Amino acid sequence: MESLLKILLKFLIFGLVLSSLTYYINQNLYEILIREDGPIEYLNAVLLLFTSILVFVKLLKVKFSRGSLWFGFNLLMVLGLFFGFGEEISWGQRIFSITPGEFFMQNNAQQEINLHNLKIQGVKINKVVFSYGFSIVFGFYFLFLLGLYKKNKRINTLVDRLGVPVPTLQHTLAFVAISLLIFLIPDGKKWELWESLFGIFFLSILITPYNTREKLLLTKA
Repeated sequence: MESLLKILLKFLIFGLVLSSLTYYINQNLYEILIREDGPIEYLNAVLLLFTSILVFVKLLKVKFSRGSLWFGFNLLMVLGLFFGFGEEISWGQRIFSITPGEFFMQNNAQQEINLHNLKIQGVKINKVVFSYGFSIVFGFYFLFLLGLYKKNKRINTLVDRLGVPVPTLQHTLAFVAISLLIFLIPDGKKWELWESLFGIFFLSILITPYNTREKLLLTKA
C-alpha cells in the first residue's frame, strides 16, 4: 500500500503542476478545474478525508502506548483533517441538497454551511484564520521545523512527545517551489490549488517523515 500511495502522490503532484500551468495555456480548462464543486475542490476533500482515516487507523493501533500527549495530539490531527474535509464540501450541503439555516444565510458570504466563509461584523473568518493563520503555521512547519528539530533539543523532545511528523528537506524544497508557481498566478481562486498542494504534501510527509517513528503504519505493497 505504501508503494502505491507514493506512486499516486507523484502523479498528483505532476497533475497539480499541470493544473497550475493551465492558467497560462488554457484558461477555460483552468476555470473548470478550480470552480466551486470542481475537480480540485473535491480532490482537496478526498485527500483530507483519506488522510484523516489513515491517521485514525494509526491512532487505534498505537493507542496510549506512547503517552496521553501523543494520543491527544494525533486525535486533534484526525479531527482537524476531518473538519477540513467537511468544510471543503460544506458538510454535504449541495451533495444532499441541505438548506442552510438562518445563521448561515445571514452570516456566510456564500450562504453555505461552513465556518471558513463566515463574515461576522465585517470580519472575514476565512481571511483572518484560514489565510493568515494557516499561512503562518504551515509556513513555519515547512520552512523551519526540520532545522529546529535537528538543532534544538527541547523542540526535538516536544515534537517527539507530540508525534508531529517532520517534513524532509526534499518535501520542503518541492513544496516551496510549487507554492511559488501557484502564488504567481494572478487569480484569487488559485488558493484551491494551494490547498491541494498542502493536502498532497502532508500525506507524503506522513508516509515518509524525517522522524521515521511517526510514519503511518501501512502494509507495504
